[in-house]
Order: sequence, then structure tokens, then C-alpha cells
Amino acid sequence: MANIVLVGFMGSGKTTIGRLLADFIHCPHLDLDHIIIEDSGQSINQIFAEQGEKYFRELESKTLVSALCRDGILSTGGGTLISPINRRVLNQSGIPVIFLKTSPKVILERLQGDQTRPLARALDEKKLIALCQERDRYYERSADIKIITDQKAPLEIVHEIIEKIGVYFLNRINIAEK
Repeated sequence: MANIVLVGFMGSGKTTIGRLLADFIHCPHLDLDHIIIEDSGQSINQIFAEQGEKYFRELESKTLVSALCRDGILSTGGGTLISPINRRVLNQSGIPVIFLKTSPKVILERLQGDQTRPLARALDEKKLIALCQERDRYYERSADIKIITDQKAPLEIVHEIIEKIGVYFLNRINIAEK
């Protein structure tokens, strides 16, 4: 079973932080988009272009369920939580969900020139910011822990996650004992 799930908008650092965190605590790192690419034999861009976003989201939901059964740190896609089914699956999993909160300004800087993300290519700056703000509510509602990533180095974020995850589990133990 996944030990931690990372959520957040595209460019928030889920994959980078997931890899570092997995290395730090000596467990596998799972990236939902990479699993989809491996299983389908197509890039995310190809899936969007050939089968559409609806098909991709269905594939993403199926892959999420199977990925949650694997051991490791799971980095989700930026749009994973737009699906009520995915939010419910995560909520019922009992696995801590960590929201990597990144400001739209920082996201825009990180995504500049990125051709690998279909939505980043399709939206102008104003629409991308609106999409980020719209999705933030899903991340906020689903997260057990929120980490603000702006102005922080990746290792600093990893250390903050480790600190907060310890408190999270202590609180769960205390609640269970009452």
C-alpha cells in the first residue's frame, strides 16, 4: 500500500519531491503519469490527442486504484483530484495525502516552455492561473497535510514533510486511543 500520496497542480514539484522523499526514507517512488505511460505505451500527449481527456481521466482513475495498492510514495497528476471518484478513493484509502501548494506565479515560471503537458500548452497565462485556483479547492479538501513550497529548496520540503507526517501519525494514534 502506498505510504504517502502527493497532490498539487502541475509544476508544483510532486515528482521531484516524491523521488527525494522516497530516496530519503528508502522506499519506491511511484509516479501516476509514468505508470500510465508504461501501461498504455503512449505519452500523455498522445493519449490526449488520440483518445481525449475523458479517456485519459478514466485511465488515470483505474491506475490510481492499482497504484494505491503498491508500496511507496505516490506522485499524482495535477488533474487527478478533479474526479470525485479519485477524491473518494484517496479519502477512503487511509493513506496520508500531502498537498504541495505552489503559487500560480511560481508555477508559471516552472512551466515556461514546457511542451510535455497538454493543458499547459493549451492555456494562456490567465486561464492557467484560473485553472490552478479552481483545482486548489480539491487539493485543500483532500489533503491531510499542506506544504507551501514557494521559496523552499526541495530538500527543505522533504524535511518538512517528514516532520509533519510524524505529527500526523501521532495525532492519529492519540485519536484511536481515545
